Amino acid sequence: MRNVKLFSFLLIAATVAGVACKEKEAPAPDVQTSPEAAITAVVKADKIKPGYARKPTYFKLPSTNGGEIDLASYAGKSVLVMFFTETCPYCRKAAPFIEKMHKTYSPKGLSVVGICIQENADAPKTFASDLNITFPLAYKGGHVYKNYKAQGVPFIYLLGKNHEIREVWEGYSPEYNQEIIRNIEEALK
Repeated sequence: MRNVKLFSFLLIAATVAGVACKEKEAPAPDVQTSPEAAITAVVKADKIKPGYARKPTYFKLPSTNGGEIDLASYAGKSVLVMFFTETCPYCRKAAPFIEKMHKTYSPKGLSVVGICIQENADAPKTFASDLNITFPLAYKGGHVYKNYKAQGVPFIYLLGKNHEIREVWEGYSPEYNQEIIRNIEEALK
């Protein structure tokens, strides 16, 4: 209940105060509903780790390092997810703190993933290069962004070990840092 109230408060505050970056991105392509797409989805579902139960938070996206970032590969781990765009000033303010969380808590079992909602791999690569980001970055995340019901960037989610949403931060302010740390430490227990 506390999380719902906090989320509602943050959503209203961000909307009123304009905390979230208002940059408009190109809309994500619609999900394919053809029979071929359904067959592909079934084939891909067969490759998920046994025992992994897909939640609505599941994603599989191209990685800036080649290959894919598949949430199922983080089964049993808490995951900090940040949606961003290359040029969003709040995303650029959040990234060094998220990097610090990656370096501090990865040895303790936290995984960190950045999801660029832009289609081009160069955008997150530039973002990572400019800000010395070492945590994994995915791109083409517009449809995942919509599934998570994010409404601006950055949007930061803490997923529990079963990949349920434990906490959400809309926008970024250094005032969130202690709350994010506290929630990460709780999720890792």
